[in-house]
Order: sequence, then structure tokens, then C-alpha cells
Amino acid sequence: MAHVFRFFLPVAPDDLAVGSAVQLAPEDAKRLHKVLRLEVGEVVEIADGQGRVFLADVTNARGGEVVLTTELSAPQPLVQLRVLLAQSGPRADDAVEKLVELGVAEIGPLLAAGRRREARTDRWERIAAGAAAQAKLSRIPMILQPVAYSDALAIGAIVCSHEEYDTLFADALDSATHPITLLIGPEPGFSSDELTQARVAGCPIATLGGTVLRTETAAIVAAALVRALLGA
Repeated sequence: MAHVFRFFLPVAPDDLAVGSAVQLAPEDAKRLHKVLRLEVGEVVEIADGQGRVFLADVTNARGGEVVLTTELSAPQPLVQLRVLLAQSGPRADDAVEKLVELGVAEIGPLLAAGRRREARTDRWERIAAGAAAQAKLSRIPMILQPVAYSDALAIGAIVCSHEEYDTLFADALDSATHPITLLIGPEPGFSSDELTQARVAGCPIATLGGTVLRTETAAIVAAALVRALLGA
């Protein structure tokens, strides 16, 4: 069976139903026509961003117009996990893409002491939309506004640290309060003051193992382990 590409509607009408004619966003229409070279009569998947997914026939390839033909069964929900990244730049972009593919529900910038650049959340939103379509999610994960480190030290938070830690990540997961929030540090790691704040707040400081992972790798590995724990 040929791969069926998925697109998210920019704005879904309240009365969306089988038989509805809908218009893709301009960038998706361009991708459908010029990149994927889909033609009239070919089948795509359309997600409304609220959890509903339809099969649709292309009626105007150049204009990105389709007609919904079949509503699909309820898809798998997002993983109830928040990942906060103190990294920025291309490596953070890579992490966002892969976290979305893993179905992480919320992703946001973490304002830690070692952060070197401001977060481009508008860019992360574009990356998230593309990755969600690629992974065939029913919703686009939420890209949060920057979160202060002290505010992130709440119930369910796990601080991931290789240089200084108090427990193994698996043990932190075993005793974690749900929903879980993963705090992923910048390349230099969290500062001693930040680790002290975590201990005072009662948040576990955990290591992912004996090798030193780059921040984007640590985020992906930790999220995959949480996903496995939750059976998602």
C-alpha cells in the first residue's frame, strides 16, 4: 500500500464532516502540488488538530483543495509528558522534531543559567507541525512559552544531569508523580545552585547512564523511556 500523506488544517470549521470541502494552508498546498506531486483523485489524510482524522480526495492539487471522504477511527493520544529544553539552536530544533515524533504532549524552552540563546518558539511551532504530520499524530504538540527554572521545579519534575546526580533515571521514573516533566540542561549542564534548588524542591536529579549524551540525545532518550513506562 502506498504511503498516504497527512496534513493539518490551519483552521477547522465546527461542522467538519464527511463530504466537507476544505482548503489546506498555502505552504501545505505548495508541498502537495510541487513537492509530493499529488494529482486530482489521489488520497490524503486530513487532521483537524482537535483529534479527528479523515481520508480525503484531492480535488484541486494546485490550490490544495480536498474533499473529506471517510472519518478514521480514534487515533492514539499524545503522551502526557512535558519536556523543557535549556538548549537552543539547531540541536534544540532536532530535539523538538524527534520529541514530536515520539508524541510528547508539551515542549518548551527552559530558562536555565547555562542557556546561550533565546528560544525561537515560532520556529519550534513550524517544526512541530511538520513533524506531527510526518508521524501521523492527530494533534500538534503544544510549544510552550519559556519557563523559568524555578517554576519548572514542580511536582512531577525530573532533572536530568550527568555531571552530578542523586539517582538513576529508571529509579526516578519508578517513583515519579504523573504527569512527568523532564528538565534537560544546556551543554555545560545545570549549575550547582540549580541542582541545590532542585534538591530543596524535592525534585530527583537523575542520570541516564555512564556515557555523556548531548542534550538533544538526552531529551530523546529520556522521553522514549517515559513513553515505554506509560505503555504509549
